[in-house]
Amino acid sequence: MNDDQRRVYIDTAQLHEAYVDAFAKRRAYRGGMHWKKAKGKEYLFRSLDRYGYGKSLGVRSVETEAVHEKFHSNKKEALARLKNLKEKLKEQARFCKAARIARVPRIVTSILRLLEQHQLLGRNLQIVGTNALYAYEARAGIFLERGLLATQDMDLLWDIRPRLRLFAMDDVDNKGLIDILKKADRSFDLLRKKSFSAVNQKGYMVDLIKPEPKSVFETERRQGGNGDDLMAGEIKNLQWLVAAPKFDQIVIGDDGFPATMVVPDPRAFAIHKLWLSDQTDRDAVKKKRDRSQAMAVCKLILQYMPEFKIRKEELRMFPEDIIADALKQLNDSDLPPGY
Repeated sequence: MNDDQRRVYIDTAQLHEAYVDAFAKRRAYRGGMHWKKAKGKEYLFRSLDRYGYGKSLGVRSVETEAVHEKFHSNKKEALARLKNLKEKLKEQARFCKAARIARVPRIVTSILRLLEQHQLLGRNLQIVGTNALYAYEARAGIFLERGLLATQDMDLLWDIRPRLRLFAMDDVDNKGLIDILKKADRSFDLLRKKSFSAVNQKGYMVDLIKPEPKSVFETERRQGGNGDDLMAGEIKNLQWLVAAPKFDQIVIGDDGFPATMVVPDPRAFAIHKLWLSDQTDRDAVKKKRDRSQAMAVCKLILQYMPEFKIRKEELRMFPEDIIADALKQLNDSDLPPGY
């Protein structure tokens, strides 16, 4: 990035952070607050969803009238702030495109924003695979070659340890991840029944994946929503990425709008990719791409993110022999000695 691009990126990131904060505050006023009559008295009722679930806050009094007034005043203020920030983001999107920092496919950033709003991003789900490179290049403040970034799918890694709770938004409940994807693009549908993949009419695919169970006799949850939701594909050794520290970065969609991306620690990404590149049962073309992506991230770390230098004690989620092999490959590469 040049100085102008960095300035636009920083301004956009700050605006996005303000929007995320405003969105969270607006969420606190979801539902409503109104008076209900019962047995000749009026009670202040706080409704939490469109089904009328909620609780009574007490009989009408000076105190509850003050609560009612403050709630509606604060809700109005929260809505106004959110609307104002949306308008600013629209304006900022034009600057992002003009500065040529709008890099990420808009379908990816749309999904990321929805996952964050539903409080799944970083808690239950993170991005792995090729799209994670956008987060690393944004942190480094450079642009990777387009060839390394090209992909027609998005891999969502599911950590099943925290309970997956699909937060309802705008008084509409979600039956699963597929409903969230449909909010990003209505044409998303399961590739087939009980598939781990959803695809839209343009052929863009979203895969839900998780680590294999520790034992062949063990059965784990594979769906977060109802029976019509995506069923996570179980893949060998993904527990390394699940256990790795998370890395979050604001990225810019090709429409100019920002989103938060949560990915594995760049060292974990590189080590896992190097391991993949050595697997005999993996497609040869994919193996070469795995290695190229791993080396690209290692060079980013060396040149722009030295705080992420590979240290065994910080990467204990990987077996020692996997780290040792990765270090050997790096030392045999064109990276400087001692990396």
